[in-house]
Amino acid sequence: MGYVSKKVRYFTITLPFFFLFNSFVLADTQNASFDVNATLIASCEAGTTTGGATSFGTLNFGDQIFLKQDIKVIGTQNAGAIRIKCNNNTNYKIVMGNGNSGNAQQRFMKRNNATDRIYYNLYTDSNYTTIWDSTVGLSQIATGQEQWIPVYGMVYAQTTVYSGIYTDVIPVTISW
Repeated sequence: MGYVSKKVRYFTITLPFFFLFNSFVLADTQNASFDVNATLIASCEAGTTTGGATSFGTLNFGDQIFLKQDIKVIGTQNAGAIRIKCNNNTNYKIVMGNGNSGNAQQRFMKRNNATDRIYYNLYTDSNYTTIWDSTVGLSQIATGQEQWIPVYGMVYAQTTVYSGIYTDVIPVTISW
C-alpha cells in the first residue's frame, strides 16, 4: 500500500510542474490583421432650413416706379443665391423650373391672381446671356466647402403695369 501512495504523491508533485513548464516552453504568438474601411457616398446639402422648409431666400428687384429700363440684380447669401455644399469632387447640376409662365424663356411675375405681369428672367452668368432653365442648368464640381452660387436676375424694360406686389415661385432642383 505504501507503493500506491508514493505514486500518488509523485503525480501530485509533478503535474503542476509539467503545466508550468508547458506554459513557458509552448507559448506562441500569432499575428493577424483586419481591414478598416468607410464608404463616403457622394452627397450634397442645399439651401437653408427654417421651420422645416428649405429655401434660398428671395431674389428681390426692389421697389420700382417705372419699368422703362432693364433692372438687374444678383442673388446673394440668403437672398436668391443658391447655397450648396457637396463632398469634394462631386459633380452636381442645378436646374430651375419655369415658374408662373411654364416656359423658362418667358418667365413672368404676376400680381395677386390677376393677369397683370412683369416679365423677367434668371441667368447663370453675369453677362445675362444664358437663361437658367430646367434642362441645361448649371453644372459644377464641388470643392467640399460651402458655396454660394449667384443667380443673376433681370426685369426687362416694358410698359409699366398696375402697382402692387408681383411674385413668382421658381422650383430649384439639385442633382449629383
